[in-house]
Amino acid sequence: MKLPLLSLPALAALLAAPPALGMDQRQADAVCASWTLECPQGAIPPKGPAKKAGVLECKLQGRPVKEGPSVACKDGKALSWGDWKAGKKEGLQVTMHPNGSWAEERFTAGKPEGRSVEYSAEGQLMKETHFQEGKKHGPERTYGADGRLASEELWDKGVKGKKPAPKEEAQAGTPPP
Repeated sequence: MKLPLLSLPALAALLAAPPALGMDQRQADAVCASWTLECPQGAIPPKGPAKKAGVLECKLQGRPVKEGPSVACKDGKALSWGDWKAGKKEGLQVTMHPNGSWAEERFTAGKPEGRSVEYSAEGQLMKETHFQEGKKHGPERTYGADGRLASEELWDKGVKGKKPAPKEEAQAGTPPP
């Protein structure tokens, strides 16, 4: 069997990605089942309890600073996973809920950044919120089970704003040009 060759940029991107960013539910469950976690160079791997429940996270050279991937486990299944950098959440963080729904959030230096989403157990987008420097910024939308937009709020650097009026209403009473 012949394996495909990766280009140098593709290989570099693959090697540069932090471990948990590429982790999906199956891989996170495998970490919980084996109770082993690969840590970045210089970080100390966790020594978990025999019951294999709790949080697997790397420590940085004996200091209580979280560094690298972290996975919360219960009964051999992952409840949440993501990366830490210098003791703060960094990059994609995934949280599974008991009803099968899940949330995906992105962090920069411990603060929410960019688009955060929540999905139903069936994979339907239920909510999306945008963040900038840890504050809600931009649209926050909720969706019904049918996938239709149920509500929308606009945020500006953590301050809830008013929904803009549609163009037809904003120009009511003025003749078209």
